[in-house]
Amino acid sequence: MPATPRFTRQTASARRGSLIDAALRCLARGGITSFTIDNISKEAQVSRGLINHHFDGIEDLMLAVYVSMTSSMEESGRAAFLVDGGPEQRLLAVVDTMFAPPMFSRASLRAWLALWGEVAVNPKLRAAHRSSYGHYRRAMAAALADVAAARKLKLDTDMLATTIIALIDGLWIEWCLDSSAVSRQTARDMVQHVLEARLGPIQR
Repeated sequence: MPATPRFTRQTASARRGSLIDAALRCLARGGITSFTIDNISKEAQVSRGLINHHFDGIEDLMLAVYVSMTSSMEESGRAAFLVDGGPEQRLLAVVDTMFAPPMFSRASLRAWLALWGEVAVNPKLRAAHRSSYGHYRRAMAAALADVAAARKLKLDTDMLATTIIALIDGLWIEWCLDSSAVSRQTARDMVQHVLEARLGPIQR
């Protein structure tokens, strides 16, 4: 019987991915103060040097974590846009995605809270945020435009998209700070209520 190898060498891409995952766990567990090379190296069970080999310092790793999280959110949103049904059902599927795991979880929201705090003081993170949220708003506006067109409504879809995204973010924060104040279902219902105020009744 051949001997089982003691380890498998990871590709550079896989190693970067595992380091990003470890960094994200540190961020979700302890906030921005836990996002250090020492903590991340311990979490990933690698040397400090390996992190510095794959990333140009802690800020570069933080940017990679942010890009990874926003990419995951965008992929979930794209999948929701592909559900069967009309434009109303696709719009509600996107809303549901924003309030379902893995997006809507304590670990994910704690990480988002920590990163949002850094966006204000980190130019590279701010640029990444502006780009990712630009994609998010345009996708939401396009979904709203499809509904408005089907119902022959005149609507400022860009403004409504910005409003809905701000409401979702606010509900994320409220749930993360005090989950007794709002449930997942209540959060979804609140967003649907605002949508129906502008679009009319939407059947699930």
